[in-house]
Amino acid sequence: MADPASNISYVDHYKGGAMILPLFEASESQWNRYGRAVAYLIGLCYMFLGVNIIADVFMASIEVITSKTKKIKIATANANGDNGDDSPNSAPHFDTIEVKIWNDTVSNLTLMALGSSAPEILLSIIEIVGNNFEPGELGPGTIVGSASFNLLVITAICIYVIPDDESRRIKEINVFACTSFFAVFAYIWLYLVIEVITPGVIEIWEGIVTFLFFPLIVLLAFAADKNFWRKQMEMEGDWNQMQDVFSKQKTGSEEDVRHIIEMGKKQLKDPKEAADIATAEMLRRTHHSRAWYRVIAGRANKGGSKVPFYNKPKDEDQAALEGKEPSRNGDMTVARVEFSAAAYSCMENEGTIKLGVVRTGNLACKTSVNFETSDGTANAGEDYVAKAGVIEFEEGECIKCIEIEIIDDDVWEETETFFVRLFNPSRGTEMDKICVTQVSIINDDEPGILQFQKPSYLYKESAGMAELVIERNDGCDGRVTVRFKTKDITAIAGKDYEARDEEVEFTHGEVTKTIQIPLHDDDVFNEDKIFEVMLSDPTAGSTLGKIKCTIVTILNDDDYQTLITRVANLTSVNLDKLVIGKESWKQQFTEALSVNGGNVDEAEALDFVLHFLTFGWKVLFACVPPAHIAGGWLCFCVSLGVIAIVTAIIGDMASILGLLLGIKDSVTAITLVALGTSLPDTFASKVAATNEDTADAAIGNITGSNSVNVFLGLGIPWVIATLYKHYSYASNDKRSKFIVEDKSLPFTIALYSIAAISTLLLLTWRRYSTQAGKAELGGNPFVKKVSAGFCVSFWLIYIVCASLYAYQIIDFS
Repeated sequence: MADPASNISYVDHYKGGAMILPLFEASESQWNRYGRAVAYLIGLCYMFLGVNIIADVFMASIEVITSKTKKIKIATANANGDNGDDSPNSAPHFDTIEVKIWNDTVSNLTLMALGSSAPEILLSIIEIVGNNFEPGELGPGTIVGSASFNLLVITAICIYVIPDDESRRIKEINVFACTSFFAVFAYIWLYLVIEVITPGVIEIWEGIVTFLFFPLIVLLAFAADKNFWRKQMEMEGDWNQMQDVFSKQKTGSEEDVRHIIEMGKKQLKDPKEAADIATAEMLRRTHHSRAWYRVIAGRANKGGSKVPFYNKPKDEDQAALEGKEPSRNGDMTVARVEFSAAAYSCMENEGTIKLGVVRTGNLACKTSVNFETSDGTANAGEDYVAKAGVIEFEEGECIKCIEIEIIDDDVWEETETFFVRLFNPSRGTEMDKICVTQVSIINDDEPGILQFQKPSYLYKESAGMAELVIERNDGCDGRVTVRFKTKDITAIAGKDYEARDEEVEFTHGEVTKTIQIPLHDDDVFNEDKIFEVMLSDPTAGSTLGKIKCTIVTILNDDDYQTLITRVANLTSVNLDKLVIGKESWKQQFTEALSVNGGNVDEAEALDFVLHFLTFGWKVLFACVPPAHIAGGWLCFCVSLGVIAIVTAIIGDMASILGLLLGIKDSVTAITLVALGTSLPDTFASKVAATNEDTADAAIGNITGSNSVNVFLGLGIPWVIATLYKHYSYASNDKRSKFIVEDKSLPFTIALYSIAAISTLLLLTWRRYSTQAGKAELGGNPFVKKVSAGFCVSFWLIYIVCASLYAYQIIDFS
């Protein structure tokens, strides 16, 4: 016998009637109610999977559209006669550069915001049209619930996933401040419209004003990006106003690969490992948009191509690869001071030692920092003269010196150390990493200990010469000598290198010597060769240290070039797999049919499961025109239409599921639907947080998307519905009014507004608090965990309170 509760007429209970579902109402009404609910729940999850996949296709088209560039010519100094030719007829000189056509801020608030929020916006529009232009609970509830999840949960995750003691600051703080204001104002305006201005009724002008806030936020954010508030624009601002210079992604040429590998810490013989590192480094050097991270994260979550290396290099490794000082979160508003080196050394008889203190970041202000010495194994008054004081930097100054007196004596002692620390920086200044340095005093009353500087050396055979350094430690008194001798291992003297058996002389006070051993180059393909160099026979009381022999490896150039060529090819393949948007249907179907981008050997079990679950969607959406056809606009329009169809099915499924389980649409919206539509952005933000140097790509666009959700997701359907009712019914007809009957919506809006203000205040505190590392994301491990817990707790409170209010279990009226 059928379950009486299962005999539900969707026409009677589903307000306005579903647009697409149920397809078989007569037969479905005979199913068990809870069995049907399970079927709809599974179907809803599968539809979420589908809408997220087609949304990634949509984002790929947006990435192609917004990454377009144009070439412009910039006059250089030569154009003004600085080329040495004073002739008035001399031709001016121009440099041609590529710049992006789309401003990043404008694209983030228009196309990219639409891309990340398309399901929520379309759901709201489709629900109103499907309900015969009457308001529903699912669309507005999803917009508010999604905004809550994005701001609270995604922010919490991004704060937490940053490695301990690393931090990420928002670089475009002016834009973030503008969008943050509208992220709160949009929902306060929503509350005023529904509860205060015209309670329970939406007027035509209210819908139009709500929609017009969208171009307003774009204009104001663009003005903030260009610093239009300032009366005078600096050169940097002029460049920004012209457009940010387009940074091309590396091509994976042999020159690029060779430079990256040779600048690394070690030589890599595994081409796959070397290609992964080269790919990761090239990707790290390239600025990526929010759309790029959304698509890349989406691919990994459906068994597609994955970025081979997500580990962010440490600052020192990054600096070595780039040949410059490591980035400090890109913030130029704060001055940072530190020692120029973590350790210094000097001879006891030198009399004084100078320690460099450098300032980076903001140089356009006066700043100061205190310093003081402290004992280690060296004692103040016996080995050095204690010193304390204040270092003052004038405007534009970037380096200062601390001079400390060293006391010389005739007593032999081991190398001794003391420390100097920087502390108490002035306002607007913060300490950088090297705030304490070690000073070593090398005794000059003993002949010293002789040893090689390193236990091994690596040279290509084409280098022609191997240079090995011998150090003299713990004393440098008098003249000493030591012998060095080469010894074959796999390398053969006379064939691969020239044998040496010689004496090296250190004069009084000399602490290092470099010896040279010639290497032989040939055109024969050989394996790498190694030989040994040993020290012996120290004189004048000197002794040998721990590293009294060193190994020299001679790399075969032919083998090395073969490695470089193969790595370059593999790197190019890696980069091709990560290109956003395909150029042909063949490429799209190949990717849709492949596990892990075709790299089956390295695919994990989860990749096969995800590929199986998403196979149907991937093949279906491979029929969408490729993103590189017609400049991306054809893919943009077609994928937007597909999203609308899938979203309509999601709306029907969510409402029917709620009806079967006795859950209100407003509760379904802020929980299940909001979670399903926001998960892809969660993965994208996590990847952006750990791989970018700033917090902009991770959380910078959340506030903009949340405000755009209201202005488009409610502004557009309100305008359509109010105009339709105005011209379809007489003014005295009740049907001419667009009446909002969802009593829980104002409460959820107010609750979200409180949570949003609290979260933005938390981010503001983190930006200026030394306890949080003066950054929105990461910082002190304990503080970041507390911050993340605060945001997640607020979201849970929001969900619980909004649900209880919807069922009138709590009532604050």
